[in-house]
Amino acid sequence: DHIVLDRTNRRSQLVTYKKAVQYLKDGVDLVTFAEGTRSRNGRLGSFKGGAFKMAETAGARIVPLSISYAADIQPLDYVFPIRRSRAIPGSVHVGMPITTEGKTDDQVVEEVFNAIAEHLPDSQKPEPGTPFSAK
Repeated sequence: DHIVLDRTNRRSQLVTYKKAVQYLKDGVDLVTFAEGTRSRNGRLGSFKGGAFKMAETAGARIVPLSISYAADIQPLDYVFPIRRSRAIPGSVHVGMPITTEGKTDDQVVEEVFNAIAEHLPDSQKPEPGTPFSAK
């Protein structure tokens, strides 16, 4: 099963949020992309709060995933990965789970942001001054 988010429909967003929280409470692991979209330059961008609110509401831990060279393997405007992807050293680093318990929203977002950025190549690290959260 999967959860679809319609960004143009506020009611759909609320239904999606509630469904995702229930999945987490039921022990289902969800994969979300906290930036909400892919960046044009391939660098880590500011996070939106929805995924963090879901984890906090459900009491779920967050497992940071750092995906290296994703923009090189599958450029933003491509439907399918490019053929030369075998020559690109793409990888996924699975970080240690991060709990939301006893932390502010900003503390959780910053901790996850830093955990992901730490394991990205320099070409994907956030630009200096990039805020952790897009508020």
